[in-house]
Amino acid sequence: MKKSTVVFAALISLGLSASPRLSTAAENGATNWPLGVNTILPALLPPPGGTQFYSYTVRYSANTFVDGKGRSAIPGFSLTQYAQALRFVHTWDYQTEGGVRFSSGAIPSADHTRLRIGGTRDEATGFNQIYLTPLYLTYSPSPALHLLAGFSGFVPLGDADKNSLANTTNNYRSYVQEFGLTWFVSPAWEVSLSPTLSFNERNRTTRYRSGNVLNTDFSVGYRPASMPQLQLSLAGYHTYQFSDDSAEGGPVAGGNRLRKLGLGPQVFYAFDKASGIVVKALREVEVENGPKGNSLWLQFTMPL
Repeated sequence: MKKSTVVFAALISLGLSASPRLSTAAENGATNWPLGVNTILPALLPPPGGTQFYSYTVRYSANTFVDGKGRSAIPGFSLTQYAQALRFVHTWDYQTEGGVRFSSGAIPSADHTRLRIGGTRDEATGFNQIYLTPLYLTYSPSPALHLLAGFSGFVPLGDADKNSLANTTNNYRSYVQEFGLTWFVSPAWEVSLSPTLSFNERNRTTRYRSGNVLNTDFSVGYRPASMPQLQLSLAGYHTYQFSDDSAEGGPVAGGNRLRKLGLGPQVFYAFDKASGIVVKALREVEVENGPKGNSLWLQFTMPL
């Protein structure tokens, strides 16, 4: 669910440490927030007293790591990652007189990563993080419009080895302000947005600190009148890092800010009002200071 961390030691072994942008860019190409995950009904959570299960499976692959001008920055770069996350959300059996509901959630995740830089290869398998949301607030001012807000945190799991090329964990905490909007414009059309603000701590192993990030997952979907349980969508994400990276010696030259735009088709099929399956393929069409690749997703949800 994230892009793999490329540690400093591997870049030093390839003789790239003389360039601050090359020696740190790979770490900055990673984000704890899984880009493109929240493209289907992001503001809808279980009803009061209900618990919902979600499964997220993704394959991400990239054969290029680009610099701030979109040029290949790491020779012989290749990344493939398979990730699995399980999400559990419970909505408490209470709502305010104004209709605000309260939910809590947790998402543990793990992955398998294969990474190559030049002639050096490595792979790793294990847990990477758990995402904890003590409290979501949801509100529906009308049957067509749904809103969400929640403050969450990523806690790293597993071990990070600075002498390994690939690690399953980014090895730093992130604090996330999450928002969601789902608008049923008509019985056929839906627009959804899920902006998140991520504030990152310093990597405990490398002492590198990635800048803070605004990411927006989005989708525009259409349901045919003859088959309303099927939705066809254009989905994607826009990632904008709004503060510079830093190392122990101070700010990184040029800021090394991550930019991404991913787009692709999404198909959603609802088995009933509370369960369904999603398949989507997202291609990164614009990238700065990070891996440029593609992701294939399978998502599923059902009530517990």
